[in-house]
Amino acid sequence: MDLVRAPDWFSYSTLDTFERCPRQYAFRYLCRLPAEQARPAATFGSAAHAAFEAFTRDRRQRSTRGEQPPGRVDLERWFESAWAATSLPAEPEAETWRRRAEPMLDGFWAAESAVHFDTFGEELRFRLRLPLDPETLVVVSGFIDRIDRLPSGTVELIDYKTGQACAPDEAESSLQLSIYALACRDSLGLGRPERATLYFVEQDRRVSVVRTDAALDTVRTDLAARARQIRGSDFAPTPSPRSCGWCDFAALCPVNALAAGSPADQTRGAGLDCRDGDSISRWPALPTPL
Repeated sequence: MDLVRAPDWFSYSTLDTFERCPRQYAFRYLCRLPAEQARPAATFGSAAHAAFEAFTRDRRQRSTRGEQPPGRVDLERWFESAWAATSLPAEPEAETWRRRAEPMLDGFWAAESAVHFDTFGEELRFRLRLPLDPETLVVVSGFIDRIDRLPSGTVELIDYKTGQACAPDEAESSLQLSIYALACRDSLGLGRPERATLYFVEQDRRVSVVRTDAALDTVRTDLAARARQIRGSDFAPTPSPRSCGWCDFAALCPVNALAAGSPADQTRGAGLDCRDGDSISRWPALPTPL
């Protein structure tokens, strides 16, 4: 690996990207090539997250002062502020996205008003330190959208999702929830969460799973194995409709370009022929990380 250092920092997103396509991972996280502008769906989700974060934080702070919780108008105001700061108002379908927000905000407000939630914090950052050997330590980091204290004295971690709700078995196998639950126990000092929840705000649906201590120990071992795999990878691409269809770097990858079939596409990736498992050290003219 002549052009890049072996990575020592990971997150759920980096692990998911590597699993989808090692070459895409290398372009984005090792060579640090700029990605395309965020897609409207992702931007919409970010605006929603910002509004929910502001709502629960203000509610928590008002509670400590003995004040009334924020209202529906406050939630609307926080979403409008987040919305205005994005590229969505300039999108051709801006009005469609804005109308889509109203039932989501109504549902969130109704759910949060119906039951008392004791929110511990929002956007909690964690750093999981994983020793790979006596001389190598890597870190898995991230942010948990929200953690609530439960009447039992334990906690529930919550990850907001826009879009369609997943099936329960998808939540059960979620690496993201596993990482967050492990972080609650081993990084944030909150103990093993009683449940980990995907909160699909557009359907007002919560899908919760339980992670035992034994399961979290297995997750820790699995994360170390994933880190070793990435550090020893040659980052050969694994083309598929899923990985190539959402890749910001498809024009740089000869496997995807050849699949497209046009002469222009075929020359676009010249010199990056990785069909024979080219090592990253042989890629020409790729930038060194800062």
